[in-house]
Amino acid sequence: MPPPDDPTLFVVFLFAPVVLGTGIYLFFFKRKLHKKATWSLLLQGNLLILLALFSIVLLVGEIYYRFAYDETDSFALTNSTNRWILRYYKYNRSNYRDNVEYDQNTPPGKTRITFIGDSFTAGHGVRDVDRRFANLLRNQKKNYDVQVLANNGWDTGHQLQMLESLQETELEYVVLVYCLNDLSDIVPEYRAILDRIYERQPGYLVYNSYFLNTLYYRWIGLSDPDIKNFYNFTLAAYANQTWTEQQARLTAMRDLLAKRNAKLMVVTFPFIHALGKNYAYAQVHQQLDAHWKRLNVPHLDLYDIYQGHSPEQMRVNQYDAHPNEQAHAMAASAIGDFLESQITQAAP
Repeated sequence: MPPPDDPTLFVVFLFAPVVLGTGIYLFFFKRKLHKKATWSLLLQGNLLILLALFSIVLLVGEIYYRFAYDETDSFALTNSTNRWILRYYKYNRSNYRDNVEYDQNTPPGKTRITFIGDSFTAGHGVRDVDRRFANLLRNQKKNYDVQVLANNGWDTGHQLQMLESLQETELEYVVLVYCLNDLSDIVPEYRAILDRIYERQPGYLVYNSYFLNTLYYRWIGLSDPDIKNFYNFTLAAYANQTWTEQQARLTAMRDLLAKRNAKLMVVTFPFIHALGKNYAYAQVHQQLDAHWKRLNVPHLDLYDIYQGHSPEQMRVNQYDAHPNEQAHAMAASAIGDFLESQITQAAP
């Protein structure tokens, strides 16, 4: 949902303290109505003071979240997050977030590395696109022609469709940046949860106020079990028929690229919010690694480099579980070494 551009409510917040302050002045100083000392008048006076204080809190909060606050949430629900995306997501002519244009053919003397992924790869929560791992790698490895074909919300199905559409683009090394919930598009419960999350329509006040909008979605995040337990379906999906279907799709991706004479490699991100001693998804990582070994596809599991780090160190903020700049820098270093090793082995 795009952030609001109607300033009417902000103007109301701006003038409310002035109007209520004038009312307090007239009540207590000009007319001195409080001296008549009836319960009704005392109640009116106290109500005026309470409303004036409340209006000041609203105004200060609105100014902060409208003009100063510049953070994201995981699901891009708040006005602040959607404004953040408009501010920092700049797209090239290929309609991907990046600050360089992509050529169909690999430039002479370079090795093409094509990253495909979702919001982790696009760099959700990272303001400067040059601080996400793919751009860091591009700037470190001048002999790489790095392309980033990733969008927020993409799952394996979206990525397969995108690869099938790249008929005219030269591919050499394709790196699937895999997140554990990339099978979400074939999990019925996931789609139902997303529909419930995003179909919730806030009223006029919540939609047009950055402050009230933030408070509303913070409360939703704490009270709505769909959001609190959003990733719980993942463990079940890797233990039932969904995982079998996902394996078939991942195999199809390898075969599709093989027909294009492109080599598939995989980098797996862990769930950043779940890092710690009792990381609940270790078995899923093992399943994925075993699958890629069966397919003879090189696999780098970033959980190995993030072990020993807390979610607070690796995530964007407490409301956004995407990897932060430090996590991207660590990923760039590990992926760079991984690619160098695999490309060297593949060289004649």
